[in-house]
Amino acid sequence: MGELSAVAVLLLATLHEQPMHPYQLHQTLVERGEERLVRITLGAVYHGVERLEREGLVEVVGTDRSGNRPERTTYRLTDQGRTAFARRLTSFLGDDHPAYPLFSVGLAEATDLPRDVVEQQLQRRLDRERARLTDLGSAYETIRAEGLPRRYLLDVEHDLDVMRVEVTWLERVLTELRDGTLSWDEPIPAEFVEARRAARHRAQQSAGVCPSEPALS
Repeated sequence: MGELSAVAVLLLATLHEQPMHPYQLHQTLVERGEERLVRITLGAVYHGVERLEREGLVEVVGTDRSGNRPERTTYRLTDQGRTAFARRLTSFLGDDHPAYPLFSVGLAEATDLPRDVVEQQLQRRLDRERARLTDLGSAYETIRAEGLPRRYLLDVEHDLDVMRVEVTWLERVLTELRDGTLSWDEPIPAEFVEARRAARHRAQQSAGVCPSEPALS
């Protein structure tokens, strides 16, 4: 059995509450806004449940048919499923799971684009993140006011804080681009290139390697 995916963990978490059929699982996850965390399609839910059943983590409780609707199979957690869920969820909380955001790659190579293009795209991102922050913050305040205990919303609190930091950073960088504080035409100083070359040479000598001319990456 491989590692449980984020979708699988969400499915098992929902089945902790009560047995459900895949369509009900999908509707519950969508209603709770879990699509904010991972991409959840109806097909992904059906395939996810099928895999969980093959691995012995869920089992069939029964099937039912209502009117002209297709027959629906209801699933529940197994003891093995509870154990696997707890182990994987614990890993999600404490272990390191490196992510490689495309935005970071874009920033790393942004100097290959004209300043006005970079400014335009960062403004697009800022506008979008401001809107997302407003919408998520409003939803959070509403559901808290309705009485949902805070412990059920820690993921939302975390996302809100991360979004606030990104919005603040984008605002600062855009301001600096526009007022010239962040120069987009300044060449790399020769002193920096030489210092990098010397540092790499010293490091290679310490490692027992002595190339004739270490390159600058």
